[in-house]
Amino acid sequence: MPGKKKILIIENDPSSKKLQKGLLERAGYEIMITDSAEAGIALAKEKLPDLITMDYQLPGMNGELALKILRADERTKNIPIIFVTASVMEDEKKRFASYHCKVITKPIDTRVFVQEIEEVLNASRE
Repeated sequence: MPGKKKILIIENDPSSKKLQKGLLERAGYEIMITDSAEAGIALAKEKLPDLITMDYQLPGMNGELALKILRADERTKNIPIIFVTASVMEDEKKRFASYHCKVITKPIDTRVFVQEIEEVLNASRE
């Protein structure tokens, strides 16, 4: 059991938000949710989650710009970020990898989603 690690979900799709929240809460994580990059950045700076899952296509600011802002801030630069998105091309995957971000494509595979989250959390502790 992972304990009460905090995960911030930045996602504007209601069904994806609900699915991620349910899977991660059942696995023992404390979940915070917001549906815009701007609100997610503010929440990340305030609450300092252990990990962030973020959609790439968000209203207003996109996920990549949010990632750059989080990486530029001393408080949030080392928080692992996983993009959970349906719209990602190979060149974008390479760019995200350069920021040390994992990409999980939608629809989420519920059989391995929590395991993928835990792998990233474990890697960030090493």
